[in-house]
Amino acid sequence: MRYVALILITAAPAFGLVWGLGVAGGFGSPVGGFAEIVGASAVLDGRGMFCINPNLSVTAGVAYRLKHEPKEIEGVEGSAYDVIPVLVGAHYRLEYLPLMPYFGGGAAVASCKCTLPAAEGTEERDTLRLGGYAEGGTEYYLGENFGVDFRGRYIATFGGEEMTFEETPVDAANYMAFDAVLGFFFYP
Repeated sequence: MRYVALILITAAPAFGLVWGLGVAGGFGSPVGGFAEIVGASAVLDGRGMFCINPNLSVTAGVAYRLKHEPKEIEGVEGSAYDVIPVLVGAHYRLEYLPLMPYFGGGAAVASCKCTLPAAEGTEERDTLRLGGYAEGGTEYYLGENFGVDFRGRYIATFGGEEMTFEETPVDAANYMAFDAVLGFFFYP
């Protein structure tokens, strides 16, 4: 996979494509049923961008949660969650230099690993869940090819099964979260 990315990055200028990289950090807050069992967390975000034209970009990135703090649930103790969404989509920029508002969305695949209480010790469940995301934000150019980026993003996965812990149903089957991040971007 990294060889494909390397080939695309080195071949992009030959086809007139502009590529960029971005890193960000911020805050992620679970919503829906997932918010009943875990709290907010810090988010580290990395993304790569291929600009089709000055307004349209194809993006791919990872939004890593540093730690989802488990909440107290009656009948459920000792749970922990690790969720890593991988996002692939597009975003469209409106040109108002140096401020460039944008909106976008795409597909999400979330690796969800949870450690649950069991009759003897703990039980680990590890699943991949498919879903999507929607985002909006603004890029502010500090120079010709770099600047700061502020965005909000909603991520949701679908099709998971409800989990039951010691006869306590918990709607943790689908991961849903809202992220707010601030970061930097660079277009070489």
